[in-house]
Amino acid sequence: MNPMIKSLVFATALPLVGAFAVCASPKTAEAQYYAPPPPGYVASYEPVYYNGYAHYYYGNRWYYRDHGGAWNYYNREPAYFGGYRGGWEGRRHNWR
Repeated sequence: MNPMIKSLVFATALPLVGAFAVCASPKTAEAQYYAPPPPGYVASYEPVYYNGYAHYYYGNRWYYRDHGGAWNYYNREPAYFGGYRGGWEGRRHNWR
């Protein structure tokens, strides 16, 4: 085989094989849904107010409702909540 043709085949085939390897790789990333605190939890625990919203520590996240009523959470815990997280279990209301 002519060296010129050989280099042309490799120059064309190598990027195609690389593109196929990237496109054919299995997809393992999935969207994760984090359920907000249930109504019974919200009714039982005293909220921590931050930026004008009531926040609840549930499932290792701080949840709050925005002005439209939708639940949101922080990807990273604000420094303000550091002191509240440790003693959160003692903040439960007793409705008896």
